[in-house]
Amino acid sequence: MLTDHPTATGPTRETGRLFFLDRVRVLLTALVVLHHVALTYGSFALWYYHEPTMGRPPARAGEWGRLLDLYLLLNQTFAMGLFFLISAHFLPASHDRGGGRRFLLDRLRRLGIPLLGVVLVVVPLAKLPMYHWENARRPISFPDFYLRELEQGPAWFLALLLVFVTAYTVIRAPRPGARPPRRTGFPRARAVAGFALLLAVLGAAWRIRPPVDRVPLLHLPVPAYLPQYVCMFLAGLAAHRRGWLTAIPARASRWGFAAAVAASVTLLPLAVGDPDASGPRLLIAHVAHGLFDGVYCVGMSLGVLGLFARRFTGAPGPVGRFLSGNAYAVYVVHPIVLVAVSVALAGVPAAPLAKFALAAPLSLLLSWPAAAALRTLPYAKSVL
Repeated sequence: MLTDHPTATGPTRETGRLFFLDRVRVLLTALVVLHHVALTYGSFALWYYHEPTMGRPPARAGEWGRLLDLYLLLNQTFAMGLFFLISAHFLPASHDRGGGRRFLLDRLRRLGIPLLGVVLVVVPLAKLPMYHWENARRPISFPDFYLRELEQGPAWFLALLLVFVTAYTVIRAPRPGARPPRRTGFPRARAVAGFALLLAVLGAAWRIRPPVDRVPLLHLPVPAYLPQYVCMFLAGLAAHRRGWLTAIPARASRWGFAAAVAASVTLLPLAVGDPDASGPRLLIAHVAHGLFDGVYCVGMSLGVLGLFARRFTGAPGPVGRFLSGNAYAVYVVHPIVLVAVSVALAGVPAAPLAKFALAAPLSLLLSWPAAAALRTLPYAKSVL
């Protein structure tokens, strides 16, 4: 998500920017917003305003609402991993330009300040409906509620990225100088398949023997994806040095999407089709889930990157610049916008899936102007 001047296949002569990655970041940011809209109306009470729990009139997800749960599963399997890959892709060049100390201080500023803003301001504002709902049932003062409910929320991504960036800086400290690129061309199919298999093995092992329910200090929403995030971050670093993202073959998109569809049809039913599985059946489900995660993540990432690298390489117009320039701020501020939209639609007598169809475009249309307004505050544009 975070880039240094968020940056075709091949850099353009005028700027050296990879414009297609700007557009991928916009897409992924929109998917994050839609993910949280789906949480609002889906089966899982994991968002600050959950319509089936807190809505008026009460609503239940029902069978059609299960489509939202399916979207959540498919989206979380690749979107944030691809975000880590893109974020890592820009780090080596930034480190080369500024040196380790300046690089790390800049990242602390650009990741740490938004992280604190989400914890101290955005999440508490997004939880106001939760406070009123709880206070009506069991009175609690807002200061007590505020202190009890402090959390990083969607900014877990910023916290984990800051950990990765710090580790990268420390590892590079003995050799801080700029490193020449090693253009190797895009990896062969067997290397890509091997990477998918690595994600599958690590994901399955992590699910079979989960170390903790939530990783201490980071509070990841789905700890099972931590191995994927680490591997995708490392892949992004390697992609920069070897020029992979400027050498994506045309067939990569087709093969990537085909692999993702095949995994969804064959592996996903084995992974989640039996929620009461135990013993050997549970082991099979864990292995299938790991395989699905690896193949789907790599397939969708290849598909999206290949499609955008082939179709969307030119310099953006005014709308494109507005969308990409405010994408980071959208990630930070969208919880407030989304909750406000959901509360405004609470009285609409519609099923959860229909509510999602109403709230999703409204949340997207309002999040970007809200982000642009946020960036007009003093010093905000230098951080966001």
